[in-house]
Amino acid sequence: MNEFAPNSPEARDIAHHLHPYTSPAMLREKGPHIMNSGSGIYVTDNDGQEFIEGMSGLWCVSLGWNEQELIKAATDQMQKLPYYHSFAGKTVNPAVDLAEKLIQIAPDGLSKVFFNNSGSEANDTAIKMVWYYHAAIGKPEKKKIISRQRGYHGVTLAAASLTALPYVQNGFGLPLDFALHTSSPHYFQDAHDG
Repeated sequence: MNEFAPNSPEARDIAHHLHPYTSPAMLREKGPHIMNSGSGIYVTDNDGQEFIEGMSGLWCVSLGWNEQELIKAATDQMQKLPYYHSFAGKTVNPAVDLAEKLIQIAPDGLSKVFFNNSGSEANDTAIKMVWYYHAAIGKPEKKKIISRQRGYHGVTLAAASLTALPYVQNGFGLPLDFALHTSSPHYFQDAHDG
């Protein structure tokens, strides 16, 4: 077991930070791996060791770290209006511009953009839109959604119900009854002779 100085970042993290997909016992024993900086595709930890970050900070930094154009745009917007919602018909100019640009490059037939904070929220919203549509056409009972075993769709309640992975569902009473699962196309694990 590692011994961390009482006021170290590791000790403070162990004391106060609940990490997703992390065993609290293992975290107490080994401590967190603390990243300190990033540039391009690389992140550097508190010990100065550099790593290629192949998951883009869990999919949120697909353009890399320390991109000056993004930093400038974010800084300019933070100084002007750091945040505002789009509830009750309100919006902000960057949302108007981005929605318009996304529709211009989207496949034909799409005319609206709904902004979310994560893929989990996007999937929950898609489920709600499907249910709303079916209710609007007089088929409110159409609630079942099929996903694949071992498919990852997120960790909110609805998305986690579609995510047929035990570590996402165990202990939470999931999946909810709207979620159905079918086998996944994984030849190495699921192939049959013939």
